[in-house]
Amino acid sequence: MRSPSSRHGLEARPAMAHGSPALRGLAVVAKALASFAVTFIELLAELLAPLLLFVGALWWGALRLVGQISAEPELQAMLHVLPTQLQLGAYDLTPAGLIRQGLLLLAVVAACRTVNRLLAREL
Repeated sequence: MRSPSSRHGLEARPAMAHGSPALRGLAVVAKALASFAVTFIELLAELLAPLLLFVGALWWGALRLVGQISAEPELQAMLHVLPTQLQLGAYDLTPAGLIRQGLLLLAVVAACRTVNRLLAREL
């Protein structure tokens, strides 16, 4: 059975559309703040993701390259100065870990863009 408003060609509107101007204003402000926070996180992740991927891949490649070089034993010790792991405070950094974190940040960027698209829809 059709509702009375649909008989006249009118679509049912969300309950928020009939709310007071103060409630609608509050909804707009909340939506704007959420969009700001999501965009800020997206921009940070978008900046850091390629850096982590690049540094991790460069470090990984350098380790592989140094491992392939055959040299005299005196030079071999100098070539193995390149660390396989760095400790920064309580964090252990490895090439694979940096690459993984870069990929995770790319997923964060995709999630932020999805949330922003959802926020851009009408309430």
